[in-house]
Amino acid sequence: MEIFLRVIADTEETILKEVRIKGGATMRALHEQLFTCFGLESGEMGSFFYSTSSWDQGEELPMFAMNDDDSSMETITVNDFFKTTSHGLYVYNFLDMNIFYVEKTKEDEEEGFEDFVILSSVGELPKKEPTQVNPAVTDPTEMSEAELTALYGLDELDSGALPEEENDEDTQSDEDYY
Repeated sequence: MEIFLRVIADTEETILKEVRIKGGATMRALHEQLFTCFGLESGEMGSFFYSTSSWDQGEELPMFAMNDDDSSMETITVNDFFKTTSHGLYVYNFLDMNIFYVEKTKEDEEEGFEDFVILSSVGELPKKEPTQVNPAVTDPTEMSEAELTALYGLDELDSGALPEEENDEDTQSDEDYY
């Protein structure tokens, strides 16, 4: 059996992929195919969530099971996931929160030769430029402001300066206390 899915990125621009995957593939295999076909950097955590037709988030299907009896992406197949719902949410990289709406559009009893096929694609996610940190410098006091910003992931925060405290005449200086 093959499952046909429409995967839509939660972005302002229209970015979607229509894909076909074997129903017997694990959700972990789908996870790996999705971050690859959307051009996301590998090595980040992700989860699928069961969803309603109005995209209300339901129970999580994590990447790894915490207990032996728990379900995970490694134990649930694509066919099993989409038996109870035709909608799911996929979240990749919990820091960047890449969110995708995944909808089963149809299923077919016949199987093709490929495990995963991109049938159509509209738009591309913007590429993030990685900020380089000098690996030779490990002491934060010796790092430049750009290296510190990259190290602590502050690249995307507003760089607005904090307002200086107003000098109030009624305020005492530290010297007044000694």
